Amino acid sequence: MNTFTTDAINIKTYPLSENDNIVVMFSKDKGLIKGVAKGVKKPKSKLGARMQMLVANKLMLNEGKSLDVIKEAQAINPFNKLRYNLDKLNYSIYLSEIIGNFCKENTEEIPEVNKNIYDLFYKTLVNISNAEDRVQIMLSVIKFQLKFMREIGLGLELSHCLKCSAKIKENAYFSFENGGVTCKDCLDSFSGKIRINVKITGFLCEILDSDIDKKTKYDALVNEQVTQACFNLLRKYIDTQTGRECKTAKILEMTKVG
Repeated sequence: MNTFTTDAINIKTYPLSENDNIVVMFSKDKGLIKGVAKGVKKPKSKLGARMQMLVANKLMLNEGKSLDVIKEAQAINPFNKLRYNLDKLNYSIYLSEIIGNFCKENTEEIPEVNKNIYDLFYKTLVNISNAEDRVQIMLSVIKFQLKFMREIGLGLELSHCLKCSAKIKENAYFSFENGGVTCKDCLDSFSGKIRINVKITGFLCEILDSDIDKKTKYDALVNEQVTQACFNLLRKYIDTQTGRECKTAKILEMTKVG
């Protein structure tokens, strides 16, 4: 039986039997992996809390035909701050759902993409954990939405018209189906579009081109209304690409304050 080690973040868990759970994880090396956490429901389990959602672990697993078996787990970061704030927790679960919807199992043939997504997810969870208010949480989520979609090959075109390639210098239109902006002269070429303010496209371009850990010139300027509008736009684009609405999005709507 082959054994392998990897760093992974738990994105979902569900029961397999009376004492065992299946844990879905995003691995730094293999993309999505599923492992059986045997005996995890027992009070004296060695795996215990390490198998909860949104915990980053260094793992040792035995390869199986359909499911790997988790032998050891050493917590890298339990992200405890997420669990005491409903906004932080729900938005982090939303990110987990996006990863689960787009990423495939055992994709060790694309190591650079897996590493980039793992690092992006990990750093975003750190940023959400340390966020001081809802705007900072939303900024972290928006950065993830933009950078994740680019990483999987569905990045947005926000600075130039999708059809004529003219630089966007004024209010334009965003196409959810085509993943980008169009100028008013090319408006009729695209369906499923909404009007978008040039300041919003500038804000999103700045975020997309900046490092996940660095603040942009907009971070201290935007308010909750702006971040909510950007999140909703990106959320609808992501839902359009998957063909279904993220389940967590409904929870986010119900728990939104104000």
